[in-house]
Amino acid sequence: MALSPLLPLAVALLSVTYVEGQVIGPGKCPEVKVQENFDIKQYLGIWHEIQKFVSIFEEGKCLRANYTLKPDGHVIVDNQENVNGEIKRAIGDGYIPNTNEAAKLAVRFYSFAPYSPYWVLKTDYKTYTLIWSCIDLLNLSNAQFAWILAREHELDQATVDELHKVATGYGIDVSHFLITDQTGCSS
Repeated sequence: MALSPLLPLAVALLSVTYVEGQVIGPGKCPEVKVQENFDIKQYLGIWHEIQKFVSIFEEGKCLRANYTLKPDGHVIVDNQENVNGEIKRAIGDGYIPNTNEAAKLAVRFYSFAPYSPYWVLKTDYKTYTLIWSCIDLLNLSNAQFAWILAREHELDQATVDELHKVATGYGIDVSHFLITDQTGCSS
C-alpha cells in the first residue's frame, strides 16, 4: 500500500494545530548556546515574567514561577498568574537530563505529557534570565517559546535590550515577544 503524498502535509497541519499559540518558524530550530556552568541551586526561587512569546496557557497578569529542588534532584515548577482577580496555578516537574549540559532542562506539567525543552540561554541568577524552548516539527517547521524573567516585577530596558540581542544572535525573532503585565502585583 502506497502512502499518500499528502500525508506529511496532513501531519504537519495537525502538529501546527496541536502547538497553536506558539511561535511557528520555518525549518529546524535555530542552533543556540546555553548558559555555561549552569548552577540550578542559584537559579531556584521566584522569577517574574517580563516578556514572553505568545502562549495559549498563559492568559493573565502577574505571572511568576517558583522553582524548588526536590530530594530526587528534580525541580518543582510552580507557575502562578492572576486571571481576572483569580489566582491560577500550574505545577510541573523539571529535571536536567544531562549534567554536562545542565542549562538544558526538561519540563512537563502533566504526567502523561512528554517533557519539553526549557533551555536557559543566559542568566545572572540575581536579576534576569532568558529561557528558550523549541521543538522541530517534521523538519519542516518548528514551534518556539521564549521568556524573559526577572527576580523583581520590572527589568531595566537596557537588560531587556541585551537579552533581545542575545536571542537575535541565535536567529530567534524577538518581534514575537509580548510584555507581561506586572502592574499591581504583590510580591
